[in-house]
Amino acid sequence: MAALLSFESGFVRRVLGVSVLAFGLGLAPAAAGQTDETRAAARALATEGAQAFQEGRWEDAIDRFGRAESLVHAPPHLLFMARAHEKLGQLVLAREAYLKVVREPLPANAPQAFKDAQADAERELRAVEPRIARLLVRVEGAEKATDLSVVVDGQAVPPALVGVGQPIDPGRHRVEAQATGFTAEPREIELAEGASDEVVLTLVPAAVAGATPEPPAPSTPEPVNPLLDTSVQTSRPNQGMRIGSYVAFGVGAIGLGLGTYFLIDAAKESSAADEAFEKCTAAGSCLESDPYAKETAEHDDAARSARRLSIVSFAVGGVGIAAGTALLILSNSSRSEGGVPAATVRPYFGFGQAGLLGTF
Repeated sequence: MAALLSFESGFVRRVLGVSVLAFGLGLAPAAAGQTDETRAAARALATEGAQAFQEGRWEDAIDRFGRAESLVHAPPHLLFMARAHEKLGQLVLAREAYLKVVREPLPANAPQAFKDAQADAERELRAVEPRIARLLVRVEGAEKATDLSVVVDGQAVPPALVGVGQPIDPGRHRVEAQATGFTAEPREIELAEGASDEVVLTLVPAAVAGATPEPPAPSTPEPVNPLLDTSVQTSRPNQGMRIGSYVAFGVGAIGLGLGTYFLIDAAKESSAADEAFEKCTAAGSCLESDPYAKETAEHDDAARSARRLSIVSFAVGGVGIAAGTALLILSNSSRSEGGVPAATVRPYFGFGQAGLLGTF
């Protein structure tokens, strides 16, 4: 029961916090140049920021309250931003936001929400300050450098803070230093809350800091570029033409074989047509309705088709044999300078024609 009451009271405080924040913005005195639209937008952003804070979306809360503050100044904006920074472990940023709220002079007629925000900021600031860590970065050999640069977590450290303690968030940090002609080994350090520690970096000449150079790799003969190797250029095209000639000879042989087959088939069909016609005219007349007349016509059509196929096959076969012969001759011919072929040849086919095209 006690836990339930604690949860309910905490929820009520959060809801009241949002309501008080919006109420305080509504009572905030209008600054010069602020319009009703600007103030309404600031209230909407503050409400979104408070909602994000309640849901644990700390970065979103900082963003929304920061936008609202850029439109209309209100101490509750900075208070919630400080709290969100604290939740993210960014204690230094939280401390600065708390200080802005605490140090702001409020008029006597300031909204109660502003006064409450200032009181809360003062109380929470006292709890945050002891948790902030301190880090002292000291660079040995810095007197030799004219342009020393010290970086902590990627952020440049002002020269005035080098060699003295500076506030820093607890956690792991990476410290680096460098200068023209000098370098230093980076260091990492883990700081607990409220801890103070020191990091010492030593500048050494850049040539000494480098690792011992590795011995040069054993030289290897430069690979031959096949594009510049004339022996490769001359052998591969010749080999390709020789293979092409074999393929062409094969196509030619098949074409001649098919041409012979269709020619014989055409002769058989013509002979069968003659026999059917003789039977049809044996009675002295041969009408189209006569079965032998139809048989004669069928054999004649088959004979014509076979003759056409025979002609085409012989043509393809002839081109194949001719192409194979030409490629075989060219594969044994010499090459011109620079690997450019001295002669080229290719077969061509057209409607009712076939042949070879080439340059010699």
